[in-house]
Amino acid sequence: MTFLCSHPCIHIKWLYAGILFILPLVACQSDEITRFEDSPVIDLMLDTAPHFVASTDIEPERWIATTRLGIPNDSLFLGSPGRMLVIDGSIYISESMIPEIVVVEVDGHISRKFGGRGQAPGEFDREVSGMEYRDSHVFVRALPRMQIFTKTFEYVDMFFAPDYLMKRFAVSTDYIFLQCPGSPENSIWLICARSTSPPYDWIPGTELLPKLDFPNQTGENSNMVTVNHDGDRVAVAYGALPYIFVYDSQFRHLQTIRFEGKEVREFEPSGFPGNIEIPDGTEAFTKIFISTIKFLDSRFLIARTATGNYIFDLSEDDYKIAKKIVFRPVSDIEERRNIYAKDFLLHEGYLYVSSTHEEYVYGYPFELN
Repeated sequence: MTFLCSHPCIHIKWLYAGILFILPLVACQSDEITRFEDSPVIDLMLDTAPHFVASTDIEPERWIATTRLGIPNDSLFLGSPGRMLVIDGSIYISESMIPEIVVVEVDGHISRKFGGRGQAPGEFDREVSGMEYRDSHVFVRALPRMQIFTKTFEYVDMFFAPDYLMKRFAVSTDYIFLQCPGSPENSIWLICARSTSPPYDWIPGTELLPKLDFPNQTGENSNMVTVNHDGDRVAVAYGALPYIFVYDSQFRHLQTIRFEGKEVREFEPSGFPGNIEIPDGTEAFTKIFISTIKFLDSRFLIARTATGNYIFDLSEDDYKIAKKIVFRPVSDIEERRNIYAKDFLLHEGYLYVSSTHEEYVYGYPFELN
């Protein structure tokens, strides 16, 4: 790995007592690694922990929704549901097109909604791009601010978090994982941690995802992070690459989930939407491989990718794919219409799936234990 020393822009700083340990790769690792981009940073990330190879060639199960949130003719309800969380049995759902949050009760009807465009406490500058609930506090991100509320949504505090490259943030008991401080152009890290207590200062030495060493003209450095419910697993990913990196609570890189298969090898990472020919001298549009990752609880991690929806069982050191799923709406056996998920929520035995393309949030019986 001597090529790293020749790269003047990347200063690798890990938390392993300041030393980078190159771990042996486990037997399950394939000899060939699918790379969409050549990058010393990615080579280093792939070499620092054993791999679990997730085969994209397995056949998906088709799940048909058995319930939905948002009753027909409920005039308050959703136009484009986005992020979701649950507090004391009520499900909070953000709108993807307008700066509002709606609250849905167990009967499927909206009980209230709040927010609205503005800069006052409890108002949002833009649509809500993330919500997390931890230790009786709700963290709501609507660029460029992060607002903190009690669980009854009484305003507590705010700070600025203009994290335009981050697709998903996460909160544990001690940390808020956000885009690293400073401008993306000058930073060499993408995901860092703040304290969950006022004044929400940055915590030195908690960098998790290094910036990729090629131009970020079209989103190669978009990123996401999620924390399991026990707070002892943190998963991070680049949106444009077929890898998920899993850390423990001390930020040690435990394992890499690596997608491999015919669909990955055939995935075209660059181009323009549709069949538009790339003009000479123009950098191609970068397609997203991983749209979102989220811990459903302390055991199951779900990922929506360009090749399907995957649920991983991380309860043991030897990870496994629990399911590959195609989501369908209620009673959609004939239409064969897939749901392209924005967010997932595991609650009361159901996996709820939101989509910006659907009017409702659909629920699927979750029986993987």
